[in-house]
Amino acid sequence: MYKALRLKIPFIAVLFLVAACAPSAPPPTPIATIANLDEEMTLAVHQAQDSLYRLRQAMLSPKPSYKLLSVKVRFQSNNNIEDMWTEAVEFYDDKYVVRMVEGVTLELGAHPDRLVEVPPKNVLDWMILEKDGSVFGGYTLRIEYQRMTPVQQKRFDEVTGYKFQKQ
Repeated sequence: MYKALRLKIPFIAVLFLVAACAPSAPPPTPIATIANLDEEMTLAVHQAQDSLYRLRQAMLSPKPSYKLLSVKVRFQSNNNIEDMWTEAVEFYDDKYVVRMVEGVTLELGAHPDRLVEVPPKNVLDWMILEKDGSVFGGYTLRIEYQRMTPVQQKRFDEVTGYKFQKQ
């Protein structure tokens, strides 16, 4: 009886080990809003990166009219890309500290309301939203808006209340 029990224990241990090492469910499909940058979007990203100083100034001296300071961040893991709008919290040690608004599937710990450090090279765009709906920055967002149909633009305007200001 003890001999049979001794053989079952290693068998059960191996079974648990194999089950623990089995592949999990396939990873979720990444959400990439502008993964394949065309020429127009690439220019918009460059404009945003070249003008990041404006966002940093707004972070250092916020005006009472500001409703939201936002940064569009690129998260990458292997060949997967996910672009996400986040809330800019501070700029410290040459990195942006952002609050996640939505969860990112590619980076562990990047859940809603979590703070994440982001190097400037991973910033695709920035936006200052004022209480009256005026938007400054938002270069990629402006192109996405221009590419919408008039019906989509009208719905976007109704939902967001954004008013794009001249740059």
